[in-house]
Amino acid sequence: MYRLLTIFTLVVMGSSYLASPPGGPPKLPRANAEAEQKLKEAYACYVQGWYERAIALANEVYEKYGDVQAKWFPSWVQRVMKKRIPNPYEKGEVLKETLEGPFLFTMAIKSVFPSYLLARSYAAMGDKEKALLWKERIIELGFSPDFTLGPSPSPPRKGIRPRIWQPLPLPFREEDYFILVPLDQACKVLGIPFRYKVNPKTGKRTGAQIGEKGLISLMGRPFARNIKGEIDDMAYAPYEEGGVVWVPFYWLAKQAGIRWWEVRDGKIYVAPK
Repeated sequence: MYRLLTIFTLVVMGSSYLASPPGGPPKLPRANAEAEQKLKEAYACYVQGWYERAIALANEVYEKYGDVQAKWFPSWVQRVMKKRIPNPYEKGEVLKETLEGPFLFTMAIKSVFPSYLLARSYAAMGDKEKALLWKERIIELGFSPDFTLGPSPSPPRKGIRPRIWQPLPLPFREEDYFILVPLDQACKVLGIPFRYKVNPKTGKRTGAQIGEKGLISLMGRPFARNIKGEIDDMAYAPYEEGGVVWVPFYWLAKQAGIRWWEVRDGKIYVAPK
């Protein structure tokens, strides 16, 4: 019964994630390798708060190829599976693997196209006029007016750039253009209380409680609640590898109230709150 419930849940979530928006969405042309990489980077830049870079990359793709769609699994999925993973562009193949496996990483797929990134990036920067222009383009494509993909980005970095920066004693890795940090060390350095949630039967970690109300999944899914208990899904699904849980730094920075941060000289620097 539990296995059937798990499969049913995955199928429903997977279908809903991969389905078109209400009204029958358009099937956008598939991005080629060059456009896919630029859109992946643009998406990571948008989510982590580097909006100017996201706009530049998305514009470059749009001007050259128009609205093409990029879909991908996080790189770590391939390492975990250690075999061929389903083609993220093929909905039927993904769902077939989910049913028969079950394949646990359906919800880790990311899917973006230039107009979406441009609309969201301009909106995050507070440029309502340009955001509206690109939103109209999204509607012209056949998507609903409230069409959205994925979690909200880092808070806009407005005002005068801080002069004082502090390096964090924190290792990190860059993967798929995201800055990832070890959950244990990051929470300690940032002063965020947390504890792992463990499956009593298998002894495996299934998630982590952040503060009193926050929660993240370690089951290959980006679902999360922030420290206030609000839905605040991650743009990059956390994962465990070699006993270390890796999570995107931008999300933890938001929980700690950090607005200004950057990476240079092999370190993560933050500005005073």
